[in-house]
Amino acid sequence: MQLFIKHIAYQIESLNDLENIDKSLLNTNEIKAFSFLENWFHNNDFIFQSSGSTGVPKQFIFTKEELIWSATQTNNYLNLKQNSPHFFICLDIHLVAGAMLLTRAILLNAKVTIINPSSNPFETLAENHPYTFASLVPMQLQSILNTQNGKNILNQFDNILLGGAPASESLIKQCANLKVNIWATYGMTETLSHIALRHLKNENSFQLLPNNEIALSEKNTLKIKNIITKNQWLQTNDLAEITPNGFSILGRIDFIINSGGFKVNALKVENEIAAYLTFKNIAEFPYFVGSSPDEILGEKVVIYMEKAHSKMIEFSLLKTFLKDHLKPYEIPKQIVFVNEFYYTPSQKIDRLKSIKNYNT
Repeated sequence: MQLFIKHIAYQIESLNDLENIDKSLLNTNEIKAFSFLENWFHNNDFIFQSSGSTGVPKQFIFTKEELIWSATQTNNYLNLKQNSPHFFICLDIHLVAGAMLLTRAILLNAKVTIINPSSNPFETLAENHPYTFASLVPMQLQSILNTQNGKNILNQFDNILLGGAPASESLIKQCANLKVNIWATYGMTETLSHIALRHLKNENSFQLLPNNEIALSEKNTLKIKNIITKNQWLQTNDLAEITPNGFSILGRIDFIINSGGFKVNALKVENEIAAYLTFKNIAEFPYFVGSSPDEILGEKVVIYMEKAHSKMIEFSLLKTFLKDHLKPYEIPKQIVFVNEFYYTPSQKIDRLKSIKNYNT
């Protein structure tokens, strides 16, 4: 693996190669990469923490062999060649997504450039940059698309993985004319990165990577079995539908709101709000659908937004739009403004912490 530090390429094949690099030249994420590589060459176990976006973060321990197995599935599925890709890593390497990017690069003896995570990691890239492979979260992709030359920079890549949160319909439409292959990912910390991919332009459902099994529980939530789960069924909270060519995710069972005895899928409502933003040509901004206590309904459906974006939506117009797309009990009763959202290290909105922070 060739690791580029300050535009100088270092061949990394052993611990001795790491010692030849001046540590004072490293950015924060490169330092995390060094810690990962030292662990790699020592053949130690790897500890990762889940994002905790909807609950308490958990720690999971994996072996080097399990990292190799997971990375090999993706490399083979995408037909990545030895010595060919140049990985541009702009995700936190202490988290599974960033660490697995580095693992895939190691196995391919690829070129690697690592920067610190940011909302627009491509901000300093030229349109003729040398990078071919990257992984982004939707917020980063949206920020890149909002720049003047963002599409040209994206099209210089061969493949981009998109994960951490579902891609909105608005974001998918903005990618329709891009040449780069953008792959929505499905997976979690427990499965050591993704177990399925969906080509954003050409596929409507996720396609399983080899050597993975799925099934539905009695509640129609997805179950996963593979080497990483010790060939035991791992129960997820994702409501799913198994299709002839894979599976689709319908929402999360823990995002179900019980309002007056009716079950409301918060992600379904969020998708319709995203459709409204597209219809009105309103730029996307952070928000989510949740519940708030109600004396009559028990809990009512509400939209959580930051005060800084309070003028982005005319609530009466939104409700008029939603009446044609949702059932009456699914329509949000109000917008709840919070001072500022909290985010997890993987840049997901921390819904539970953000709700606790709200001011009506």
